[in-house]
Amino acid sequence: MDVAPEHTFLFADLAGYTAFTERVGDEAAADVAVAFKSAAAHAADELGCEIVKDLGDGVMIYGRDAARVVTLALRLARELADEGWCLPLRMGVHSGAAAQRDHDWYGSTVNIASRLAESAGAGEILMSLETRDRLAARTCVSIADRGARRFKNVTAPLAVFAAA
Repeated sequence: MDVAPEHTFLFADLAGYTAFTERVGDEAAADVAVAFKSAAAHAADELGCEIVKDLGDGVMIYGRDAARVVTLALRLARELADEGWCLPLRMGVHSGAAAQRDHDWYGSTVNIASRLAESAGAGEILMSLETRDRLAARTCVSIADRGARRFKNVTAPLAVFAAA
């Protein structure tokens, strides 16, 4: 029996980037966004994940292993906060089926990961039940239940969890 490959997607962006740009100006804000994307690409590479694309002040990251992707999210949150130059991140992680075309990914799994990131607060990593279940005992991630939430263009409410 063939087992479908595991796909996990992480969307991460700089919380408050628009206000930050207004405060420090375009050049300084662009430098922070570029530095964030560089740090994300370096960390993703080290953990066997890949940047699918950058999204202005954010990134879309793909990994075959949910535990590695969540570890990546935690690492980015911790290391970039410790460095002091980076705005807090908003992140969303979801696992499931997806379709790849021309070096990009499509489907509801990708859409839900993006919606989770959009609903995350500054410094928050939100994940779906599907991602939480893939973590099992493989990581030392603290997980808090955030309850069921509704998302734009998603029919049923989704169970949401925060990783720390």
